[in-house]
Amino acid sequence: MGGLIRRARKISIRYTVGTLFLIATTLTALVAIALQFHFGKQTSQEQLLSKLIMASAAISEYVSEMELSAVSNARILKTISMADTEKFSQREIRDLLVEVLRDNPLFYSIYYGKPNDDFYQIINLDSSPVVRQRLHAEDRERWVVINIDGSGAQRTRATRYFTDRLSLTRIVTEPSNYFPTQRPWYSTAQANKVNKTHPYLFQHFKITGQTYSIKSRNAVIGIDIVLSSVASKLSTQALGLGVRQDVETYLFNREGEILASNFNQVSPNESSLPEVQPLVLSEPQQQIVRQIKSLKVSNQTDWFPYDFANAGEPQGYTIDLLNMVAQMIGIKLEYMNGFSFEELSDQFQKGKLDVLNAVALPQGENSALSAPLVLDKPALLKAENVQGWPKTVAVVRGQQWPLMNEPSVRWIEFEDVNQAVEAFRAGRVEGFYNAYQVLKSVNLTGLEQQTQIQILDAQPEIPISLVMSPQYAELSALFNQALAQITPEQLTWLQEKWFSGHTTFSRWVPYSILREVSQQQEQYGRMLPITVADKDRYLYLVPVSDEQEYLAVLIPQHLVTEQVVAQLWKSLSMTVGVMLILLPVAWWFGTPIVNPISQLIDETHKIKRREFEDVKLVDSKIKEVSELSGAMTDMVKEIRRHEKSQEEFVEAFIQLIAGAIDDKSPYTAGHCNRVPELGMMLAKAVEESDEGCFKDFRFANAKEWREFRIAAWLHDCGKITTPEHIVDKGSKLEANYNRIHEVRTRFEVLWRDAQIEALKAQLKGTPKAQAERACKQRQQQLQEDFAFIAQANIGSEFMSDESLQRIRTIATQTWVRHFDNRLGLSPLEELHQPENMKSPPVKEKLLMDRPEHIVHRERSTHFDPKLGIKMEVPEHLYNLGEVYNLSIRAGTLTAEDRYKINEHMISGIKMLDALPFPKELSRVPRYASTHHETLKGTGYPRKLSAEELSIPERILVIADIFEALTAADRPYKKAKPLSVAVDIMYKMACDQHIDKDLFLLFLKQGVYLEYAHMFLPEKQIDKVNIEQYFQQEKVA
Repeated sequence: MGGLIRRARKISIRYTVGTLFLIATTLTALVAIALQFHFGKQTSQEQLLSKLIMASAAISEYVSEMELSAVSNARILKTISMADTEKFSQREIRDLLVEVLRDNPLFYSIYYGKPNDDFYQIINLDSSPVVRQRLHAEDRERWVVINIDGSGAQRTRATRYFTDRLSLTRIVTEPSNYFPTQRPWYSTAQANKVNKTHPYLFQHFKITGQTYSIKSRNAVIGIDIVLSSVASKLSTQALGLGVRQDVETYLFNREGEILASNFNQVSPNESSLPEVQPLVLSEPQQQIVRQIKSLKVSNQTDWFPYDFANAGEPQGYTIDLLNMVAQMIGIKLEYMNGFSFEELSDQFQKGKLDVLNAVALPQGENSALSAPLVLDKPALLKAENVQGWPKTVAVVRGQQWPLMNEPSVRWIEFEDVNQAVEAFRAGRVEGFYNAYQVLKSVNLTGLEQQTQIQILDAQPEIPISLVMSPQYAELSALFNQALAQITPEQLTWLQEKWFSGHTTFSRWVPYSILREVSQQQEQYGRMLPITVADKDRYLYLVPVSDEQEYLAVLIPQHLVTEQVVAQLWKSLSMTVGVMLILLPVAWWFGTPIVNPISQLIDETHKIKRREFEDVKLVDSKIKEVSELSGAMTDMVKEIRRHEKSQEEFVEAFIQLIAGAIDDKSPYTAGHCNRVPELGMMLAKAVEESDEGCFKDFRFANAKEWREFRIAAWLHDCGKITTPEHIVDKGSKLEANYNRIHEVRTRFEVLWRDAQIEALKAQLKGTPKAQAERACKQRQQQLQEDFAFIAQANIGSEFMSDESLQRIRTIATQTWVRHFDNRLGLSPLEELHQPENMKSPPVKEKLLMDRPEHIVHRERSTHFDPKLGIKMEVPEHLYNLGEVYNLSIRAGTLTAEDRYKINEHMISGIKMLDALPFPKELSRVPRYASTHHETLKGTGYPRKLSAEELSIPERILVIADIFEALTAADRPYKKAKPLSVAVDIMYKMACDQHIDKDLFLLFLKQGVYLEYAHMFLPEKQIDKVNIEQYFQQEKVA
């Protein structure tokens, strides 16, 4: 792994030069890009700030113009209406108001209402797309004139649609329950000033807006502005930022109430109500519903989360619940807002409202109280450190709560929840008393850790219900019936929506920092980095009117850098493109260095291939490269000298091993030295042959020749482990010495025993002649038996079954041992002695296979499968039994002895496999370990077939056998004449023991004769008729 890592870190000189060039240019480019980013970011901020300044100025101008126009036009219209010098017709009033609307396209409508509830209104359909949509106007229509008059059931609304040139297109007449005197703009109007309402819902068109109104002599004049027209100015497109979803824009007043926004604060689950099933009504109940066209329902300003208005839109728990009930009954609800709770209660008492929503009032004589819409606990908002009741507590005027008669508390009434909370924040009161869900939802930003909400558990839950006018008592029962049909799942949906705290919907700006910055004049018109809702933003805030209204824009900080980053990517792409164009130039810069270095690399490849003679000096103008080339050629000379000395040392060491093996035993004589010579002679003959299968055989180079030569020298290297007494075993009873002498001694004992028996017989009265004759007969038999045993011990003849039986018969003769054979033994010999041996004198057999003759194996005979050894292993290491050894049918070796000798191949394989031969000598272990294989797969140690034996391996088989047959320096056999050796080998070739083609080439090329003249004595070299073998091949 370390080598891989080191190689991975190597880089070329050309790459280095090119990389350095790229690094230098890249660093220069990065510095330039970094500077571009820095100044580009500043420029982007300045451009964005410039856009916001222009947009805020336009919005400010728009709002101011709208404010100024509305106020001035309202006053002008009042002045005109109070003039006595001229009476105006309806047409003239229409044309006058149309001209005002033409001159003031920001106005949604102009109207007036009289004390008798007559109402006249002109609407500009081009003031907002929402207006045209809500009024279902056609594209050709521009103006809408609305007249409402009459009383009771006769009260109607006539809606006339006009083109731009005031041509009437259609008239729509319908009943109306709209009464201008009940609207906020009418009730709050003053004669000496123009009054501006809070955002509220325009009743007959359900559009949210604001009204500028002023009281005239006989009427109240109003000018409407829809908030959608202001909100359009707050869009990201109007701000010059394109279409974006991550920019928030708010127009709000000093209390933090949102007047307009581009940001939809209603979460998806708040946009629709759960599906409800229509209530099954009886015929009388259906008649009640048909008689009531619609109900006017109160809508408070800020009693969140039950009943409140968001930019004039009715919202809240009870609003949703009422809408669901209205769908179930099939009745229409018209919400009225813009009034305080006290004012709404007063209008309800006067009959101007049909339903008073979300109240906690006991049922009275003049009201129909519904079943509870929801239950809530009374609670008290107070400072964290206040115990018990605070001294001053705020309440909303008109609301009645338990314990409001507490004598220790001074109750201070406020118009709405917002005023009460502001008083609490300002410290004018110490507590605020209301429903728990209301207090939990108030805006306490910055005071969370300093306040607490105490639930008054001792008090019963407060039922929040509807109050209907007495005339709708029967309808109240229908409402209660519908409320009872609301499912638990639907109630859970409402509670999750409004009470869980997940509702993102509010009439207030969502971030307290907007109100805080609005009070810091030094921060106006700046890009302030802030973090809100875990997001990094820029805040831009400016006042837009004299009415303490503010514009706030929240911009993601990444918006500032988007254009800069885009420009940077463009610059980076161009830089990369230029660098890619210059890359060949950088590549060319390395040529004067790389070319000679490449030539040096080519020379190193020659060194790697050991082609030292082909290594040349590389000429270069670069001094260091030239010196490196000279050093390389000097190194090559030294490597060549060192390699030659190493090769000589290795081959000398190999020959030393071979010589040691030959010197170890005279039975191998010079075998290890002569086989390489014969093998090389035969290999040269094969290379020179162009016949048959040998025409394509060649050693590729001198390295392969050396590989073959070393393998020939090491072919019997395993014999260094073979015990000498096994290699030298010339007789059957030999085991370090010839045990025939022990047997002969026992015969001598029997010889003496025969003489003793004869003397004992004479003492018992047997005639001397008879006793001597019996003694001579016994001794003669002993002589013959010993001669037979001695001849069998030599192993020169094949042992027949009769001979083996005679050995067993002779072995049964007994003699008496008088001496303890356990004395004088080595510790190892003592371990082999049986424990139950009898003490002398002991009668023993003449020849025995004793237990101690068995030598067990101490090492495993399991061979590594990769070595491919397939030799049968005898059970015992040695068996020295006398009868067992004398019973060998041919030769002098037992199966154990034969395996021990053949084991030299296994030892050789293991020795050679353990040596780290270089690549050019990788086949040495294979060549050196296959010279005992046969073509028919009966050889050892691997039992290879002809297909698995290469030509070099077959050459060593022939060389090994021929040398063994002709060797004249082995004491255990006579050297065979040349002709006999050749004839034996031919028979072996016919038996597929050796390669016949190779053997015939061995004869044809005269290799056998050349070898004989070099290593055999003259008397051994007889005439060999090799033609007979070729003739036999032709016949075959």
